[in-house]
Amino acid sequence: MLPNLLSQLLLATSLINLFPVDGAALAWQAASVATDAASYAGPAPINFASSWFATLPLAADRLAPPIKIDLDSYGIVTTAASAIVIDDASGAILYSEEPDAVRAIGSITKLMTVLVFLDSNPNLNQRVTIVGNDFVGGGRVYLRFDDAVTMRDVLRASLVGSDNTATSALSRFSNLSPEDFLLAMNKKAADLGMASTHYVDVSGVDSGNVSTARDLTKILSTAASNPIMAGIMKNSQVTVTQASGYSVDIIATDELLTSYLNQGDYQVVAGKTGYIPEAGYCFATLIKHDGHALRVVVLGSTSKTSRFNDAKGLTAWAFKTYSWK
Repeated sequence: MLPNLLSQLLLATSLINLFPVDGAALAWQAASVATDAASYAGPAPINFASSWFATLPLAADRLAPPIKIDLDSYGIVTTAASAIVIDDASGAILYSEEPDAVRAIGSITKLMTVLVFLDSNPNLNQRVTIVGNDFVGGGRVYLRFDDAVTMRDVLRASLVGSDNTATSALSRFSNLSPEDFLLAMNKKAADLGMASTHYVDVSGVDSGNVSTARDLTKILSTAASNPIMAGIMKNSQVTVTQASGYSVDIIATDELLTSYLNQGDYQVVAGKTGYIPEAGYCFATLIKHDGHALRVVVLGSTSKTSRFNDAKGLTAWAFKTYSWK
């Protein structure tokens, strides 16, 4: 390419030497063109230079990632088999440990189940009943069978109390067949770019429901941006009363809601726990502090308590180690 440019330059120089151009002549020609243009009634001539740059796409504004201010700190020791911390605004990864290891995820599955259920635009004030065919073993069943309850309260039982049977009922209320509901879950995962995620049941009791820490940050962000889900997941406790008068208090499985990370300048925006023996103790949460938000996922922690300690430790470490100023 360089030889071609040199040869063109030499040719241009030779032509100028053979046919020298007078600057006055160029000025006269420019004035003549301007006069002709003023009297020209047709379409305006195209300014190729300005039109070219005017049609170039403008670069989208990108949020700057936080800056690491403690260069000697590389994270904390956790019990988790996989973990990741992501700045929610920029998407920058602040910490990761085996973030792409494919693992069973337990009840974190329910985030996807609820998103697909809400895609059916349900009337959350509609009265429905839980029936025997909805029953799924594992965990606590909060709602009585054959006792009318609002769709919203079934949703609360699923997200706050991680009720497997209530979650199974949600898939039925969507009016999709079980097969089509699972297809919709896996399609949404693909649409969200969760390439390593696959679902085989709606409640999360099957170890065939798998994902990665990195993938789960994507659905966590989507769930947190859903006003219905975010409004429910921020509750540390809800009370549900059914048609018979039966009333039950549902305590959130997300223990960070009653921790210092949900007080003062801290706010738990969204969170979901998960556990089956094959998965270990799992947790995904989005936490805001001083106007900034982190997505934190830990998978395969060694105990119920350690998954929350792991998430708390990673959150505190990230907000201390990075600056958003």
